[in-house]
Amino acid sequence: MSTPSSGSTSTGSDNSADAEAEAVGAAPNDTDASADGDERQKYPRRRLALGALLLLLLGIVGAALIVSREESRRPKPDIPLDAWVPYWSLEASVPEFRARGRLLREVSPFWFNAVAADQIVIDPNASQELTDEFMTKVRGSRADIVPSIVDKMAAGEMAAVLADPVTRRQHIDTIVAFAADGDYDGIDLDYEQFAFSDGRSTWADTRPNWVAFVAELAEDLHDDGRTLTVSIPPVYDAEQTSSSGFWVYDYGAIVEHVDRIRIMAYDFSVGDPGPIAPIDWVETTITGAIEATGSPDKLVLGLPAYGRNWPIAVEGECPESDVPGRTSVSARSIDDLIERRDAQPVWVEETGEWMFEYDLEITDGTTTCIQTRQVHYVDGDGVRLRMDLAREYQLDGASLWALGFDDDAVWEAILSTISDPNATTVPS
Repeated sequence: MSTPSSGSTSTGSDNSADAEAEAVGAAPNDTDASADGDERQKYPRRRLALGALLLLLLGIVGAALIVSREESRRPKPDIPLDAWVPYWSLEASVPEFRARGRLLREVSPFWFNAVAADQIVIDPNASQELTDEFMTKVRGSRADIVPSIVDKMAAGEMAAVLADPVTRRQHIDTIVAFAADGDYDGIDLDYEQFAFSDGRSTWADTRPNWVAFVAELAEDLHDDGRTLTVSIPPVYDAEQTSSSGFWVYDYGAIVEHVDRIRIMAYDFSVGDPGPIAPIDWVETTITGAIEATGSPDKLVLGLPAYGRNWPIAVEGECPESDVPGRTSVSARSIDDLIERRDAQPVWVEETGEWMFEYDLEITDGTTTCIQTRQVHYVDGDGVRLRMDLAREYQLDGASLWALGFDDDAVWEAILSTISDPNATTVPS
């Protein structure tokens, strides 16, 4: 995908000064000391003075416009940082929050599932002990609590809920009550079934129903003093073509209603080996979102601190069971994998990520095969590059996917983008 290049600013000259000079030069050089001669000399001087004043004003205005344009392109010195907190990383994220919580604007617990129009439940795999411990820690901090609600209905079911005004209202009331019961600062919607399960043929019908749902929910949450954030896959322009990205979410129509749009600028490669969030693609997701919404003011860039590990070739006969397929890695776990496999990571300039390959022997004592595996991941270096893009485009913030995936290098990268790392929180 190509990324639109940034425009340059140029200034032109104004011909009014030349015209004024010609008028002054054409005035008669009359040496007669008569009154008529004096008057003829006065008016050209006035015109010259007015012309000079006009040129001065034009210069001031022009300089102001140039400064204004430069200011509009100047990266923000700081951008707020948010973070999702998935239940499967809680063992790491509870102590991490103790150390890093002061830097976070919003925290999104990621263990609440919408399983019916009137039901939001805690994921059955989430540890009650760890979720309680984390919520106690975050409630004692200055970070806002904005839980993510994940669409866990079967394909097409959430779309059907939103299509019916009665069930849509029921779902809105359920979310508003959930936010009030938990005394949360806001809600983050993570409804991905539209994009990845329902099929592109459904998008034209789902799109207006999604907008109506977001508008009605936002109004009710705002009436309660709470915020609404949506975490949605990217768009690449403001159109509805096969090249437009996930236009079912209608960035342009929802932006006036929501408080923030978190761009899921990751998972570029899932089924096949490849980069997680190639840097030129990330920039395209930013410019596409700005084109679709008309402004960067409510946009938050999702930051991956993870990677994936794919099998790419096999030699020999593998056992019938326990043969690993695609697995995940994180910035926190990658160094251990590199050491165990004696791997040699290579920085890929084009993607702004690291990658390496290694061989894995798999055997059950009878049959043996050798898998060649390929790993792509984003670490602190990559996080810094993506935060710099968010600053350059003056986004509302960045959101880490996810707390608990990070390591010291990720936080060093984050802190390097903050002008005052000793601040209680990143400025909002």
